[in-house]
Amino acid sequence: MEITMIGAYVGMILVLVAFIFETRGLLSSRSLLYLYSMGIGETMLTIRAGVTGEWPFAILGAIWAVFALYSVLRPIKVADESPLG
Repeated sequence: MEITMIGAYVGMILVLVAFIFETRGLLSSRSLLYLYSMGIGETMLTIRAGVTGEWPFAILGAIWAVFALYSVLRPIKVADESPLG
């Protein structure tokens, strides 16, 4: 098994676990753990997508990773209650 495939599986697990925990209310989507998991996981998935030439997924993953990691560096202040629920 290629190293990029192993990395993709690790990235997939990071993204899925963070997503599942967030949707179950166990992890905030603004927490550092969530943002790092998404950023690192998507970076690993993006590398694999680029290696295999899956450019739509590589672009999506790169954008997702950039915003997740940017949010770690530049967190926004939010009100306690969101109008979107």
